[in-house]
Formats: sequence, C-alpha cells, structure tokens
Amino acid sequence: KWGQVKSPDRAVEKALRSYRQDVSRLLDVCRQQIVFQSTDDMLACLRAIADDDEVVVVRVKNKMHLDHKSATSAGYRDLSLNLRILSEEANLLGLAGHVCEVQLQLESFARLRNSEGHKRYVRYRNFRAE
Repeated sequence: KWGQVKSPDRAVEKALRSYRQDVSRLLDVCRQQIVFQSTDDMLACLRAIADDDEVVVVRVKNKMHLDHKSATSAGYRDLSLNLRILSEEANLLGLAGHVCEVQLQLESFARLRNSEGHKRYVRYRNFRAE
C-alpha cells in the first residue's frame, strides 16, 4: 500500500503548531512506509539507503533508540528518514530539491497502526497541540 500525501489541513496545522509557521521545516508532506520483520532487515535497508549515491539523507529521527522517550510519541516507534533523490529522473521532473520522508517500521508496530490506533494517536497529538 502506498503512503498518502499529507493533507493540506494537517500540513497547515503542523506548520502552525510545531514549526511557528515556517513551512520550510515541513519535511513529511510526501512520505512512504516500509515494514520489516526484524531490526536486522531494517538495518540492512538503512545501510542500502545510506550507500546509495543518488540519495542524500537530510535528517534521521530514530524513535527505535533505547534513549527515545516513547511517551513523546504515545509509544509509537519507527525510524524516519528525510531524504532527497539526486537521480537524473528526479532532475528531469524538477524534484531534485524536494525532501520526502521514508518511515522504516517493524511489523509489530505497523499492526498497531490501524484506524483505531491512529485515532488514539491523533487525540494524543491534539492534546499536546502538535
């Protein structure tokens, strides 16, 4: 299943709540999720992305790290990469400067991310005004 583009309403809400109206900090408008059976598989994918000459990793948010305070994400954990594609095709399409997000996630967390789980997360996020 392909990820959806962040809705305009949520993009505006996030820019206002989290980034003091600085839309240049909004890096997850275009996003995709890859689900893994194990952390070893996730790490192999991370290495492949990092080793790809046509990819520039702009930012990494590691919510899988033991030091991550899971209370700040309602227990949700993943590894989010913001990246830029520098391929010839990206240049031809005018996308070389575009930043997108790739979420690497374990299957056990992906199963929890059903509609009810996401609704609970939205309520939690709204309570925190994020």
